[in-house]
Amino acid sequence: MFSFLTEQTSDAGFRNRFHRRSLEHQRPLSTVTMAFTVVAFIAFASARSLAAGSAVPLAWRLACAAGLALLVVAIPRAKSTWIFGSIGVAYTLVLLAGIALTVAGLDEPLLWALPAIVVIPVCAAPLWLTPAHFGIGTALFYAAGTPFLLGLPHPRGDADAVCWMWVLIAVPTAAVFHFGFYGFRRHHFLLEERLARLAATDPLTGLQNRRAFLEQAALRLSKLGRGSKTSAIFLDIDYFKSLNDQFGHGVGDQALADVARVLKDVTSSGDIVSRIGGEEFALLHDAGLRAAAQLAETLREAIGRIARPDGQLSASFGVAEYRPGESVMALLDRADEALLRAKYSGRNRVCAERATFVDSVRPTWDDQRADDAPLHPLRQQWDDFWLTSHFQPLYSLSHQKQVGFEALLRGEREDGEQVPPAVLFSPKPFTDQGELDRVSHALHVRNARRLITDGAWVFLNILPATFVAEGYPDQLATIARAAGLEPERVVLELLESHGGSVDELSRAASEYRNHGFLIAVDDFGAGHSNLDRLLRIRPDLVKLDGELIRAKSAGADQPILPKLVSLLHQAGMLVVVEGVETTEQLILAVESNVDFAQGYLLGRPSASVTPPDAVHRRIDHAFDVIAQGRAHQHAMFESEVGPYRQALDAGVDAWLKGMPLNDAFYDLAQLELCISCFVLDDTGRQIGHEVPGKASAIDGASLHPVANPRDARWDHRPYFRNAVLRPGVPITSSPYLSLASGRPCIAVTVALQSGEGRCVVGAELDWSLQRLPWPTAEHW
Repeated sequence: MFSFLTEQTSDAGFRNRFHRRSLEHQRPLSTVTMAFTVVAFIAFASARSLAAGSAVPLAWRLACAAGLALLVVAIPRAKSTWIFGSIGVAYTLVLLAGIALTVAGLDEPLLWALPAIVVIPVCAAPLWLTPAHFGIGTALFYAAGTPFLLGLPHPRGDADAVCWMWVLIAVPTAAVFHFGFYGFRRHHFLLEERLARLAATDPLTGLQNRRAFLEQAALRLSKLGRGSKTSAIFLDIDYFKSLNDQFGHGVGDQALADVARVLKDVTSSGDIVSRIGGEEFALLHDAGLRAAAQLAETLREAIGRIARPDGQLSASFGVAEYRPGESVMALLDRADEALLRAKYSGRNRVCAERATFVDSVRPTWDDQRADDAPLHPLRQQWDDFWLTSHFQPLYSLSHQKQVGFEALLRGEREDGEQVPPAVLFSPKPFTDQGELDRVSHALHVRNARRLITDGAWVFLNILPATFVAEGYPDQLATIARAAGLEPERVVLELLESHGGSVDELSRAASEYRNHGFLIAVDDFGAGHSNLDRLLRIRPDLVKLDGELIRAKSAGADQPILPKLVSLLHQAGMLVVVEGVETTEQLILAVESNVDFAQGYLLGRPSASVTPPDAVHRRIDHAFDVIAQGRAHQHAMFESEVGPYRQALDAGVDAWLKGMPLNDAFYDLAQLELCISCFVLDDTGRQIGHEVPGKASAIDGASLHPVANPRDARWDHRPYFRNAVLRPGVPITSSPYLSLASGRPCIAVTVALQSGEGRCVVGAELDWSLQRLPWPTAEHW
């Protein structure tokens, strides 16, 4: 029945755990049993008063009962198994003494004493916690009971028989009871431990599971003494999903087991190690932040030596130190936040928790110079290299001049060699991750004050975590003013990065604006950027991701930049386009009504500020190209649409004279781009059937539930509204995406008065061919 409980129980702590657990179980049973025995003894002693013969005074017998009662009271207070065993030994000896006092003076004392001294060891046997207690207690009981029993009057020659009867009946029975009950308790304890271990253990890795980890961590923190330090380490296996997806769950399970083995090998016995779930592990290490981060770095290197089918495993780590009074969940949340930063910073690295306050920046540069010394850029010591400032210009396209410079951080060694960005921006595990951000701001504003003298803006990149840091708006304003740069000249460019909720960012933006800073959001259209984020933060400028200038609509291959710029302008935000690298992209930015542009075509990042004359000419040339191209584009558009207007006029005349719709618009329907001809009433609903055109046969992305135009109302469309405003004049719309065909189309329409009232007659033209010109504004 208990065959599954045959696991190894020879560990040093097993016997102690079992006996202490037995003590908890036996204490109430022993208390009840021994209290009942006290009552039985009192009845036994009281019955002696009814028998003949001189008796020991009752007070002595009651004193024994009182002693037994005191021993019963002591049982719940027994804190160790040996104290509990000693109480049992004392109890049996006092009980034996009480029996001796009770039977003294009886004519046949053996008749009274023998049943009692046989029953006592038998009933006491299950109550002994350990075989040692049983052996010692039973031996002492028989050592004291044998002289007593032999000293009682008994028939001649029967002494040996009485003793042997006593021993042969009581000892085997007591041994069977004790070891049987002991074995049952042991099996029960093994089962209990096994179930507890299964409930607390992750079956795949053999580590604790999340529930057990939280319980033990909470217990550890509750017992932490003053001045003691404990830190939590979270780790997550990098790209684990790809491991399962590409090579199967068996390979993924093996990776988890290998990582668990590394954790067991590298950590100490005092560390609490757990698999939290999935590919996430956690451990509690009795040390401060620096030592815990060093342990995490050791673990990271060890995991990096584990092979996976396509290379080596890697893991990201987050470390946080326990703060007095906080809960285990608060500690783990901070470690988890550091883990997220490690993952978003490129994975396979250790990140420590952020500081609870913003440290003041401690510059290492020498700002002293003679009045006649030339201005030179400052630089800041960082690790084994120097931080420097490079500035890239931003141009107002309308003003055709430099209006700002984005400060970019660079690293260089003493020999002038550039430090790779992966090294420069690599998180330092033992410092606040925002320190580099803050140091760069102090460096940039001082260099900007030296190099940028025409009142232009200075764009400072800032991480969301730094942006929302408590007290940093005041500190940054102080830094800027100390450098001689008013906050009104500083644009804080909020980087696309993890950290800080939208509510926190919005609150912080208000604090920066109170100092005069302007706010920009970087890389809109990538990562976490979305329209809701913009509307909540309300930046003064939006910097569009460089890919958006190259993005085009599906099918028509037309840029989407003009519409996006129009949308942001309507939301009250100025627009900066980054990544302008070609003349064609500059022309598109000008044509799209972009406010500011930045890119290698307009100026590369440099430690010095270069004259902008050549760029001015380049921007002016873009305006000239657009001005010349606009007239040409309009002429091309008109030449394409002209035949359709003429055919529409002829069709309308024929239809008004009573010719059937199909015949009236036959010539128009046969033109290459015509999809359909239609008539709408004054509410925008289609009258009768539509006349299919030649382009209707082209296979398009028909949206079947909305493909029938007769189900719809079209008076909200510009081609309907504009025609009604100018009755009798053919109107040509800008290109739009047709619901019926799923293709870019334009509409040629005219409003007129017929026998059935006012109506709008028109034709929908397929405008998806790349050779077709797109107008820069709506045409009438």
